[in-house]
Amino acid sequence: MPLYTVSTRKSLPTNTKEKIVKAITKVHCDITEAIPEFVQVVFSEGVPLTRRVDLHLLGSIRSGRSDDTKSHLSYSFKQTLSQITLSTPERVECILSDVPASWVMEGGRILPEPGDEDAWLALA
Repeated sequence: MPLYTVSTRKSLPTNTKEKIVKAITKVHCDITEAIPEFVQVVFSEGVPLTRRVDLHLLGSIRSGRSDDTKSHLSYSFKQTLSQITLSTPERVECILSDVPASWVMEGGRILPEPGDEDAWLALA
């Protein structure tokens, strides 16, 4: 958790996918202070996106993030991913969906609420 799905019409080169994974992980962790090991990125290719969208990012993130944090995430993803894909921020669609931490498990353990990662990690 979080789980980010990157959807595109056509396949992306492997090096572009690697850059996208690193960028999503960095943006998410820089803004939320989550640990990188929590970030999951999957690609969905051959998706019939609308004409105005080159890349669609759907992020399932832990509930409890402020609206400001979610806006900052969305803005940063659009800026960063448009640079990587040589598109424009307006052609990158970003949707973030809140998921309760109690609905997600990592390593067989229910995830902590945002901000409680240190205590959760201490038990690992």
